[in-house]
Amino acid sequence: MSKISAVTKYVITVLFTGLGVLNLSRIQIYGVGDEVMAASSVSNSKNNPIIPAFNTNSNLKINRPVQFKPTAILTDNLTSEPWWQKRVKSQVSSSQNKQYKVCLFGDSISSALGDTLGEENFNFAIGGMSTVSLLAQMKLLNSVSVKCQTGIMAIGTNDADYQITNEAFVKNLKDTILLAKSMGANQVYVIPAFYSTVEASRNPKMAGSIERVEEINALIRQVAAREKATLFEADIQPLYQGQALRKNFTTDGVHLNPEGIKIYRKALLNIINLPKQDCGVSPESVTSKQSPVNSQPSPVNSNQSPVNSQPSPVNSNQF
Repeated sequence: MSKISAVTKYVITVLFTGLGVLNLSRIQIYGVGDEVMAASSVSNSKNNPIIPAFNTNSNLKINRPVQFKPTAILTDNLTSEPWWQKRVKSQVSSSQNKQYKVCLFGDSISSALGDTLGEENFNFAIGGMSTVSLLAQMKLLNSVSVKCQTGIMAIGTNDADYQITNEAFVKNLKDTILLAKSMGANQVYVIPAFYSTVEASRNPKMAGSIERVEEINALIRQVAAREKATLFEADIQPLYQGQALRKNFTTDGVHLNPEGIKIYRKALLNIINLPKQDCGVSPESVTSKQSPVNSQPSPVNSNQSPVNSQPSPVNSNQF
């Protein structure tokens, strides 16, 4: 029997505290196979005896070890997944020493667009991505001299669901913007994290909460302002009703259906068709005063790896 990780102990501590145990300094927690065992001698700061129960005022008395399944904590471990490594390796091989007008970086919401943005542009988005795996991907692309005149960062939706600190998210996003500039981008656009439907936002297996998405988006705006990136959000607002994804634009409460993809694609083409701007532009939301959008998809770059050709990430709720 060996002691389990501090993270798991923290989760258990929160659970016990919620049940009335106010002082857990004497609790010992051990891992037993797939289960967790918590010693039944716990200290309650209300009267400070050692009791075989959660709370002296509770009808629930436990004179034996407590057994339950630990709570799963979602993290971005894509870089260790063979399918992700294979996908990025394919991108690196097909884009090495090439220059693109626009490079799109993001998760499965952007990956669903496939190669419909034009042969001068490259969609590097991969399902399940957060700023953690995006940073690793961009470092590999930069190492083989991939160049982008414009970078579009559509990231943060998975960060709202993963266990990532605000500090780590801010650093990752800043580093990805700097990497885009080092890859030649004289303009970087940042798209806020996508909202899910209200129902999906209440299910942690589906999406991050609306409150967490709002928090992530506030951080995105701060980083965009500091790094002279342009916040682009006006043209995707038709997807939402307030701060929730409209049900008629989604397949599952999180991902976009064909109608939703059409709106998102049009918004991205608005960026692509914008006149070139200096990188020092203030990060205000870009309005819809842009050139007309060609409603037909541009030819597909045959060198780009197929979308969704690999199995989905470990957790099906990753975007």
